[in-house]
Amino acid sequence: MRIKTILFALIAISITSCKEMKKISGDYEVTIVGNKDYSQHDITLKIEMGEENRISGKSACNQYSGNFTNPKDNQVDIGMLMGTKMYCKDTSQIERDYLDHLSQVTCVNKTKTGLDLLDKEGKVIIVAIKKKISNA
Repeated sequence: MRIKTILFALIAISITSCKEMKKISGDYEVTIVGNKDYSQHDITLKIEMGEENRISGKSACNQYSGNFTNPKDNQVDIGMLMGTKMYCKDTSQIERDYLDHLSQVTCVNKTKTGLDLLDKEGKVIIVAIKKKISNA
């Protein structure tokens, strides 16, 4: 009987955590990368949870997209990203910095205003604010 109870609890937890991750789907504006404020740059993040978990956006100059897996709870494993190849002299370093930090993300925490993306040590390395839906 104990084994059935424990098994049921584990299943309930895993279903709940998947639902929690589905709540992160949406469009975000990236404001902080590492310890730098990039809120004035056009860095966006779009997360689509589903059969194929997708991540995409704009990295200050170029568009990027790719897939990620959600092995458990709020953990993520971002796969290879593809991107456009425009050269933007003024933002190339910012773009490189953002994509480098994005490749280090292993965990996502939902906040009141958006998302905190964490590295394997649990340090917040990217902060993204949920975009407000306009009624235009």
